[in-house]
Amino acid sequence: MKPATASASATELLGVAHRRLSVFVSDIALITARVASMGLGFLAWLVAARLFSPAEVGIASALVASMMLCVQLGLLGIGSAFVALLPSHRAAPEHLVNVGATAVVLSALGVTLGYFVLAATFLSEVNVVVAPVYAVAFLAMTIFGTLNTYYDYVSLALRRGDQVLVRNIAFGVVTIAVLASSSMTAVPGSLMIISAWASAGLTACAIAGMQVARALTRPAAQWDLAVAKRLFGVGWKNWLLTLAERAPALAMPVLVAQVLGPTTNAFWYAAWMMSWVVLIIPISIGQSVFAEVSAAPTAGRRSVLRGLRRSLALGVPAAVVLAVTAELALMLLGAQYAAESATALRVLVVSVVPVTVIQAYYAVSRARGALIEAVVVGGLGGVVTIATALAAGRFSGLVAMAAAWVVAQSIIAIWAAARLWVTFRASPGKHLQAEAHKI
Repeated sequence: MKPATASASATELLGVAHRRLSVFVSDIALITARVASMGLGFLAWLVAARLFSPAEVGIASALVASMMLCVQLGLLGIGSAFVALLPSHRAAPEHLVNVGATAVVLSALGVTLGYFVLAATFLSEVNVVVAPVYAVAFLAMTIFGTLNTYYDYVSLALRRGDQVLVRNIAFGVVTIAVLASSSMTAVPGSLMIISAWASAGLTACAIAGMQVARALTRPAAQWDLAVAKRLFGVGWKNWLLTLAERAPALAMPVLVAQVLGPTTNAFWYAAWMMSWVVLIIPISIGQSVFAEVSAAPTAGRRSVLRGLRRSLALGVPAAVVLAVTAELALMLLGAQYAAESATALRVLVVSVVPVTVIQAYYAVSRARGALIEAVVVGGLGGVVTIATALAAGRFSGLVAMAAAWVVAQSIIAIWAAARLWVTFRASPGKHLQAEAHKI
């Protein structure tokens, strides 16, 4: 690439103020993007619930959750690594973007093939995914989902939450449109649902390509082993932490379908999906705090406190509203969903408070590059959370399962709060800065 082109791209990406949003505006755009994704996702599941049986919806929700888990596995921490490494690639950020994109696509392909083996061998309730037509749809939605999530990190690093908003709206609209067309086909409900997700993923990736092309050369498959190794070297601990953080939530629908059956999973997933309209607030702000602390380690304490305040100020009122309107919202899916899932939903939204603290702890751990403790805490906490929630659900139903989940998250949050206090107690900036320079 010509030096002049690289310089212009870097200037447009990193040096021109009007091409970047303020931290606050980008945060709001990012939160709005997540809420739009969850809201439109809810509408998509509403359409699916009205068109297909709970059993078909339960199978599809387990497959969609499996896809999301495969996406997290396929990312290899490269998205977080991009955020951390972008400041050191100001001269040619487009090369870093394209190598990262190529790496996550190849990784997602390998992870998906591994999932097919796992499903065929151990997951009898979702082994339909190995049927050729299901396999193609699942592979497509996983690869597009991984690439789109990677571009979310790119937009986050560039402080362009508005780009994520555009992509998420397009994703939701396409999903709903494809599902609405199902009356014109004889395709099984679960296949129609995952095909809709695959089509939406393709659309979102196409939009991401156009967005990147405005600032970079046209996105292309590029491979640079040294850059890929650097991305993985920085990102693998973040990757393990992300898995420890998110795998329990993503694995639950798959395990509920396997242990309690697809129909019960449909009711669990309805409550779980709606609760994420609230929980995505602290998760999104936690990502923003990570980017802020990575860029300015000496201001880490201020960034964390600001993030905590924003998460609680937005998340708690949202949780209250959703708890009050739980039955009404679930009634849109059908009376059976409202009867089975409303109380569980009210319990789940309480976790917005512990999740806020946990996300702040994870953000600081990522920015410091000190992730082993966080990985161990998240991993052990995730195993205990899943085990207790499934046991509670098997013996006492969905409400007990939701309560066990919230209690486990609260215990993790107490530990996270204590560790944040210790980190910032003596030196609010110097220790964090020293750790950040190791990245």
